[in-house]
Amino acid sequence: MATQAPVIMGPGLFIVPHADGTVAVGSTAERVWDDPTATDGQLDAVLERARALVPALSGLPVVERWAGVRPRSATRRPLLGPHPTRPGVFLANGGFKIGVALAPLAGVLLADLILEGRDRIPPEFRPETRA
Repeated sequence: MATQAPVIMGPGLFIVPHADGTVAVGSTAERVWDDPTATDGQLDAVLERARALVPALSGLPVVERWAGVRPRSATRRPLLGPHPTRPGVFLANGGFKIGVALAPLAGVLLADLILEGRDRIPPEFRPETRA
């Protein structure tokens, strides 16, 4: 079984190698987004930082640019735990840039709460404590 190369992170930068030999580099963050081409200048700056951190990326072509929307809470902290007004409904959302990295831990914390009654969710992540 092949192993996946590690994700490289720097300030405002993620470099993610893929099994097919391509590398994803990102990312930018905007509070308002309505035009996927509006981030091109910001993406150029991200690519420059990536190439400075990993010189082997210099000279490689950009195969594709992509822009999308990731859920973010007002505090940038994930929302994790019971829904404040809907009994039996649980939230795992708002993780923004780190949501995928937090997903395994979020799953464990929610499973512990739902299946075992163990509540280890940090108070600052709980939806009912958020304004």
